[in-house]
Amino acid sequence: MKPAWMKCFFGIVLAAAALTGHTEEWVEIGVDTEGKYYIDPGSIEVDGETIRLRKRAVYNAPLADNFTGRQVLFKESVGVVELDCGRRINRVISIDMLGVNGEVVWASGKMPKRLWEDVQDNTHGGRTFEYVCRQLNKS
Repeated sequence: MKPAWMKCFFGIVLAAAALTGHTEEWVEIGVDTEGKYYIDPGSIEVDGETIRLRKRAVYNAPLADNFTGRQVLFKESVGVVELDCGRRINRVISIDMLGVNGEVVWASGKMPKRLWEDVQDNTHGGRTFEYVCRQLNKS
């Protein structure tokens, strides 16, 4: 028999899991010479004409960049993308770069004033747009 405190602890853990939404499920959306790209369909949120979701890139080899004056190596990126199906535009509003061991080596924080860009055909961005807008019957 479990002690009362253990039953309470497990109840709190289960309640917290239920409140946090969902577990990530990454669906491959595209491949190019740099890597593979995924979206998490369970993260899709609709806010008027704006659709928000999580997107992930897994690069074939570690990439180097000079973020904020220091060079970092990253193997993945996970970010939040916004789409507007009607206007065929998108933008990244936050992104984390993950190192070879999965640790965050750089994070943009929220970037709500990022400029919208036209969706380009035959890119992972274009495939993301088509998949999401079709799923929501907005294409």
